[in-house]
Amino acid sequence: MASLVGVGMGLLAILASGASIEQALLGESRGQLAWGPALFRGMLLFHGFALILAAWLCTRCSRIHCNSALPVTNTGQADREQVSIGAWFFLVAICAAALALRLWKLDSCLWYDELMTVVDFLQRPLREIVAIFPSQNQHMLYSVLGRASFVLFGEGAASARVPAVMFGVLSIWALFLLGKRTLGVREALLACALMAVSYHHVWFSQNARGYTGLLFFSILSTWLFLESLDRGGFASWVGYGVAISLGTWTHMTMLFVVGAHGVVFLGLLGRRFFARKGARAMAIDPGYSWKTLLAWAFGGTLTLQLHALSLPEFLGSALHEESKESEWTDPFWVVRESLARLQDAGMAGFVVLVGMFVVVCGVISVSRRDWRLGPLMLLPALLGGGTMVVLGHNLWPRFFFFCMGFVILMAVRGATVVSDLTLRLVMKGDRRNVLAYRVGTALTILVIVASSITVGRCYALPKQDYTGARDFVESQRKATDGVVAIGLAADAYQRYFAPHWSMAYSQQELDEVRARYEALWLVYTLPTQAKNWYPKMWEDIQNDFEIVETFYGSLGDGHVYVCRLRAADAVPAQVGDRNDTQ
Repeated sequence: MASLVGVGMGLLAILASGASIEQALLGESRGQLAWGPALFRGMLLFHGFALILAAWLCTRCSRIHCNSALPVTNTGQADREQVSIGAWFFLVAICAAALALRLWKLDSCLWYDELMTVVDFLQRPLREIVAIFPSQNQHMLYSVLGRASFVLFGEGAASARVPAVMFGVLSIWALFLLGKRTLGVREALLACALMAVSYHHVWFSQNARGYTGLLFFSILSTWLFLESLDRGGFASWVGYGVAISLGTWTHMTMLFVVGAHGVVFLGLLGRRFFARKGARAMAIDPGYSWKTLLAWAFGGTLTLQLHALSLPEFLGSALHEESKESEWTDPFWVVRESLARLQDAGMAGFVVLVGMFVVVCGVISVSRRDWRLGPLMLLPALLGGGTMVVLGHNLWPRFFFFCMGFVILMAVRGATVVSDLTLRLVMKGDRRNVLAYRVGTALTILVIVASSITVGRCYALPKQDYTGARDFVESQRKATDGVVAIGLAADAYQRYFAPHWSMAYSQQELDEVRARYEALWLVYTLPTQAKNWYPKMWEDIQNDFEIVETFYGSLGDGHVYVCRLRAADAVPAQVGDRNDTQ
């Protein structure tokens, strides 16, 4: 069967022309995809041949029983604790509760990035989605799944967010696999429960973007990487290659996770090279080196296959997006903003500091058990953050969300470690170990309960309240009043919420609108962006307009502000030129 599929892929690659592929995807052939179809056909031919070769090798190996020729050795580092039926039941209950929490009020107003995802990608046919990459707002796998959700459930905010919900719940399941392997069943279940009731995890699971998908593949690929290194099975290596390719298809940040895996791999090679002869007998399966390289090659070529059609546009457009200098490019801003978002979730500064100390203790503890875990948990965030700082790219707290699973695991482990360190002051022996185990569990449960109380904040406000601001303006304005939205708010209203409103992206455009109306309403959002991208217009707004109403949202700096031109600053309108369109 695999051979037949491989032959079919090869024939398709040979018979299909670049022009026919572009015609099928975009409805016309004008060279818009450049060399993308050629790369797609080349990778299709390569994978077809590889599939035929793999099928032949498997058949040959099965005949000579090669599967038993080289036994797989185990380092003994992996936690092979058996999972009871009760533990599986508890995990299912956690996932069910998580699903319910993420479906509640799923239809709240879309925020800016979600809105751009909808209008730029989800409203397009699937054949177009896989062939375009105009901006970094394209999270390809999410766009594909979001389009499928639109087809199944109809267009709307809730259906746009269904894939985020799905990945959010799946990430809890993946966290259990990684937690069971690195910490044990008890701490894995505690970590899953904490993630299920995390304010930030619920928030991102109701966000029509690829961040929960990236989180899922980050956790899953790390678990598969460890499993493959220790067990050496081809199935796990293939699964690992698929996971990293789908993660990269979701968001390029996945490369930092793979980079951390690469550092660990180099560390293993170094340890093997410098190990004494006696220690080499305890080393990992000698075949792990080429299997790892083969898995990365498979994941890399599969990633190229998935991105082939859109890669020319990505390299020519999305890759070169620049972040204008602002507070968002300041690494200290992301720290302050992260702390502010934690406070929004009900965490005071002291609690945050204690939490950081607990996480550090957890990292040290797991690293002493298995040195690979420290780099795997810490390096993705360090590599990602460092790269963005060097490139001068905007740094937002959500950029680090993909590391949330690692942080939670380290926090759960750290709770037991801190309990043990504290009890060392008053007792010794086995009794201390047992008590530390129980105290750590009790502390984690208290954190879970406290976190569950904060989940309600996710539903109290929409992420951004564009519809509330629109409805307010429409109910308050007179028939002769004008309405203008600026900057990002102009994108939101002109492209989705209120196409009949005027929009302005410069001082000249704002002046033109002002000249047409005696009374003018103005709507803006994200003051940081408006102040840094439109300084002259921002100064004009501060001087001549007054805020009438603020529509709060849970997105940091994302409140929607409704302003009105002060009467003394109004310019007489031109007779016969009163309309709301430009």
